[in-house]
Amino acid sequence: MLDHCAPGYTRKQRTHNWLVIFGGRSYPSLPVGPHGKRHNPEIQVGHVKNMVKHFGIEECAKGQIERLR
Repeated sequence: MLDHCAPGYTRKQRTHNWLVIFGGRSYPSLPVGPHGKRHNPEIQVGHVKNMVKHFGIEECAKGQIERLR
C-alpha cells in the first residue's frame, strides 16, 4: 500500500516498531510483528488507519486495503 500511495517513503525497523517517513513527516509507531500473548494480527488496522491519516493518503489507501473502506 505504501509503495502505491506514498512513493518515495522510507522505513527503518527498530526493536518494537517501524519508523516510516514520507513527505517530510514521520510516523514512529507502526508495530513490528505480534506482541505479547494476544492473538492479534501482525499489524492491527487501527495503526494503519492512523498512519494513512497522518500522511494524508486516506483516499488512495482505501483503494488498496479493503478494511479501510
